[in-house]
Amino acid sequence: MKSIPGLFLAAAATLAVAGPLEKTHVAADARWVLHLDLDALLASTVGDTLAREALDPKLAKPTADLKQQLGFDFDWRRIHGITLYGAEFSGPEHLRGVLLLDTDLDIAQGLELALQYQAQKLAQLGGTPALERLATEAGPLYALHERLYIAPQPGVPVIVSQARQTLVKAQEVLTGGAPNLNAHAAFSQLCRAEPGSFFLVVAQGFSETAPVPPRAQVLKLAEALRLSLAESEGQVHARLDLNAKQPETASQMHQVLQGMMALLSLTQADHQELQALLQGTRVGLDGRTVTVDITLPAATVAQRITEEEQKKRDRH
Repeated sequence: MKSIPGLFLAAAATLAVAGPLEKTHVAADARWVLHLDLDALLASTVGDTLAREALDPKLAKPTADLKQQLGFDFDWRRIHGITLYGAEFSGPEHLRGVLLLDTDLDIAQGLELALQYQAQKLAQLGGTPALERLATEAGPLYALHERLYIAPQPGVPVIVSQARQTLVKAQEVLTGGAPNLNAHAAFSQLCRAEPGSFFLVVAQGFSETAPVPPRAQVLKLAEALRLSLAESEGQVHARLDLNAKQPETASQMHQVLQGMMALLSLTQADHQELQALLQGTRVGLDGRTVTVDITLPAATVAQRITEEEQKKRDRH
């Protein structure tokens, strides 16, 4: 059974789904950024289905446990967005990025209630505390097993990181004491948000060190990528931009992607869903940038989510 601090954090982390990306909240040296605008997602057909079919059932028990054992009301719809960013793709720091949780939930209150509950249990059963409150100049800092640090501060997103020094730097960015993404003009431009977009992934300089799946080796030819998801006028739009250093490299990527699509079209002719996806996909080339645009009816995507979640329920 999970500890109460674990339940509290798991409830938030499960969303891994504010408004558009706030560039002033991201450090200038970020090399990858992921942003999920939960408000925009919930306003879409796909997001409404995802909430009803997946998130509500998945979060029902941890939400009830938090209420029963801590007296804390966890309403996941009060989490408006999540931003993840980091400066490394590999090496000892590659997992030590920053998570920013944009919410009007009183996370500090929840953590304090978790500390009180933990103290009661330790008084009864003994043991070592999992959650601790640390005093810092910036305010209370909470440590879980000294492997995860949480900093809830008024007026700014909650900061979570595996490394304390990374969290401290993120605090400086939020208060203006360290440069933010606007100081990195080229990468900042990649992080732009289009109207209706609810999901954004941007990465730069990953080709040499980031792990790439065997079937996606074409990404090794790119020096930067940008993936966005949006819903408008009853359609779900996915757009992937791959930027190369040279036009010749971009042309090579373009040819590889077109060849992959042609091969799938021929070898998977009986796969109706895949054929529908290929029919809604366009691959383009503009100078050093290769674009992949995918358009699907939102109702089709929502129906697929419903079917997949029903299969999961049937298995259990």
